[in-house]
Amino acid sequence: MNARALLALRGEVVEVPAAHGSASVLRGSRSALAVPRSGTPERRAFDRLRAGQADAATLDAVADAGDPLGRARWLLWSRRAIAQGLIEFRHIAADGSLLAVFVPVHADAPDLAREPPAPWARARLSRFAHLARRGDALVLESPIASMRVELSAAAGATVLSFAHSPVARGDDDPRLVADLCAAGLLVEVDQDGTAREDRDPAIAPWEPHDLQLHARSRGGRGDHARGGTFRFAERHPAPAALRHAAGRTGIALPRPDLERLLVDDVPLARATEERVSRRELAPLDLARLGEFLFRTVRVRREIAAGAGAHGYPRLDRPHAAAGGISELITYLAISACDGVDGGLYRYDPIGHRLELVAPAGPLVSHLLEEARRASGAVAVPPVLVILAADFARLSWKYESIAYALLLKDVGVVYQTMQLAATAMGLGSCPLGGGDSEAFSRAAGTDPLAETSVGELMLGS
Repeated sequence: MNARALLALRGEVVEVPAAHGSASVLRGSRSALAVPRSGTPERRAFDRLRAGQADAATLDAVADAGDPLGRARWLLWSRRAIAQGLIEFRHIAADGSLLAVFVPVHADAPDLAREPPAPWARARLSRFAHLARRGDALVLESPIASMRVELSAAAGATVLSFAHSPVARGDDDPRLVADLCAAGLLVEVDQDGTAREDRDPAIAPWEPHDLQLHARSRGGRGDHARGGTFRFAERHPAPAALRHAAGRTGIALPRPDLERLLVDDVPLARATEERVSRRELAPLDLARLGEFLFRTVRVRREIAAGAGAHGYPRLDRPHAAAGGISELITYLAISACDGVDGGLYRYDPIGHRLELVAPAGPLVSHLLEEARRASGAVAVPPVLVILAADFARLSWKYESIAYALLLKDVGVVYQTMQLAATAMGLGSCPLGGGDSEAFSRAAGTDPLAETSVGELMLGS
């Protein structure tokens, strides 16, 4: 027997006074919609929906009573409410139990209570779909689906069965399967097992994790919180601006004559036009390394946390950083630099010093060799700049976009470093990947708290 699809206002939706006038507004996580005016057919149906879940026929009949256009007006309002994620669809099994809750997350979400079930013969779980626990619920979602679904144990078993077989089991609810197809979480497949998402040239190149990161960090699809929500502000204070306090000993780095550079340095236009990645690099000396770090990643100014729960310390550097947070920590794996022994060093951006983290050995050699292989160079780089991230710094303020911001910050630092290297007559080459686990072993960091997210080879 098919499940019934009932409409209900989402639990998070609240009714608030409008900014102007006497009407009130329904506000959800991603949108708001004016409540129908009193005395209108759509208001009668809305009041019935506000009283509790109901099927479409009941709501339509309430709107239709005494007004030939009442049902049409109600359908228009409810369609808007569905598109804006204010109404959800609750699938009730034959025994009265809740089978699944379909939550619209995109404007093109179907009206499951009124539109005929999507026809299907063979289907499988979309390769972009993923299951996760959210509170006590098992949630199925996809970056290209128009709905996410909170599943009961029985519905979860149905979903998992379609990961293995394109044919429904005898006890699978036909309405549930059809609506999972309509939402884009199950996809129809041909006899050979291929789906449109495998053939569509716009979708096929995407890997699931890449598309998930893209969708979660951008607006327009999904109802997740996004941006500077400060979700951890009530749990603990903002993390320190610098994870590592300055050590007692270190190698002092020469500082360039900044006033001279401001007058005599290579013009930006020339540095930009002459910028090029160089993979075959010669050793450099400590003075050049010190100037490079001073020009690119030193801390120019520490900014104390502002007042209130959302205040956090910031760092002013030569490059831009999301929220002024400066979560990136600079390490150097050195193989050939005159004036400093080989090993893994951490840069102190306030004291302008290098602090030894690990002496030369197999772990550091592995990092250098990985860079050589990634770049296709003949020899390991004289210096490998490693950008590590203090993940908690960004996540304390930002939700859903923290890792995307981190990657943008890495790109900003890459460009800053390449332009500085060009102006100094040095060679540099940003890398597209590295071994984060190997870095954490060498640096002695917890890879879930701090690890490498970018690398750049540097030399003469």
